[in-house]
Amino acid sequence: MIMRHVILWTSFVLPLAGCAGTQNGHLFNMKTGQASTLQMGSPQYSNGNVKGSLPDGSTCEGQFSSVSVENAKSVSSVSPMLTENSVASVALMNCGAGRVLKCTLARREWEQFSYGECQDQQGTSYSLIF
Repeated sequence: MIMRHVILWTSFVLPLAGCAGTQNGHLFNMKTGQASTLQMGSPQYSNGNVKGSLPDGSTCEGQFSSVSVENAKSVSSVSPMLTENSVASVALMNCGAGRVLKCTLARREWEQFSYGECQDQQGTSYSLIF
């Protein structure tokens, strides 16, 4: 009986533990074509941490949160194509020396991110592909 409970418990808990992972995306500077990597923590959830770097080497850290598609379009100056069945998220990252990167991201419900668009406060545009 105890063994049965252990098997049931592990068959439920272990798959959930694997869901709380990370997802890497490639961030491309749209003027220079340079690329870097961003890592999203717990991408299938409504919020999580983001860390990585800009293509020029500046280190970035921040967070993302899910928002409605309408709010994503009004909160951020960058907006990738967001369909009615998209889950939109906005990420804000501090990239050192007063530099902030703001991204709008798209994914499907309970899935990882697909793509995104970003911009820093100097107006440099980036595309983010996962």
